[in-house]
Amino acid sequence: MINTVERVTELAAHRNLSMADLSKVSGVPSTTLRSARIRQSQLSVDVIERLCSAMGISLSEFFDEKAQ
Repeated sequence: MINTVERVTELAAHRNLSMADLSKVSGVPSTTLRSARIRQSQLSVDVIERLCSAMGISLSEFFDEKAQ
């Protein structure tokens, strides 16, 4: 099972985006990302879609661990 928070962090880093920058461009509150990391919980599909859109990738690319 993919850890969605780690995957977001990995993809953002590959695009030279900090989590704060990604939060700003996606409209996803930084507290949402921080809470998910602290609680070791998964992100919702809605949040993942917004983050993917901000990074210019599709959901299928997000879940393809081979893709950067």
